[in-house]
Amino acid sequence: MHLFYFLIVAILVALSLTGCGGSSTATAPPTEAAPAATSPAPTTATPPPAPDPTAPAEPAANEFIIPGNPDLDYAQVIFVRATQSSDGSWRFDVTVRHDDQGWEEYADAWQVVHPETEAVLAERILLHPHDTEQPFTRSESNIVIPPGLTQVIVRAKDNVEGFGGQAVIVDLTVPQSDYFEVVAP
Repeated sequence: MHLFYFLIVAILVALSLTGCGGSSTATAPPTEAAPAATSPAPTTATPPPAPDPTAPAEPAANEFIIPGNPDLDYAQVIFVRATQSSDGSWRFDVTVRHDDQGWEEYADAWQVVHPETEAVLAERILLHPHDTEQPFTRSESNIVIPPGLTQVIVRAKDNVEGFGGQAVIVDLTVPQSDYFEVVAP
């Protein structure tokens, strides 16, 4: 009889060690040398169709803006009018929208910036909040744009968040867009 129990225990131990027929969920501990799987999973999705070369090109909706954070806690440039004088200098009329909260938080400046170097070409300091005047437009004249530079960025800031709202890319060779107007002699 002892032999019978011994055989049953031996079979159960053998089965549990090989994992055959058992419901054991034990796994070996992870090792540091085990590499992660790197082969991609097979996909059955088909690639999107190639664009139709005969279809008319759609204009880029945001071609002349840098979106930034849309929250009105950030100063948003919504329109720019750039007018060139006969001496070659420029006047920029910049329309800004911001949720001014009195002196604690308000749009306090806008800048005309070189698009590649981010050098400030002009800056208009806004000296007070515009709580009841939104959006508002302020101007700066005698702005010198370097020869050969055809685009500038106009951005605004507030005294708490700084820069980060929508900015406008003004192409000085394009008469107008949804975001700017250029008047040149």
